[in-house]
Amino acid sequence: MNIFIEVSKGRKILETILGIFFTILSIAIGVFLLPDLLPILGRTPYLILEPDSGVRHELSIDWFWQSIGWVIAYFCFRGGRSFLRDARKP
Repeated sequence: MNIFIEVSKGRKILETILGIFFTILSIAIGVFLLPDLLPILGRTPYLILEPDSGVRHELSIDWFWQSIGWVIAYFCFRGGRSFLRDARKP
């Protein structure tokens, strides 16, 4: 019976560490992406109407990579939160 208690304590510690790690990782990704998001928001209305298709293509690539980064940050945050929730369960 003692081995099950030790495994349970080890599982809770591991889930707590993973939860904290994923939460901090999601915050770091968001902080890394935020300075690039603000200029994209500022230039988007002007570049959408640009007749040069190369400029619009660069804008679409910037938006694509921003959205991929924010999706990764979101799923890291959700994963970290679920690990922390599981660590609290008996």
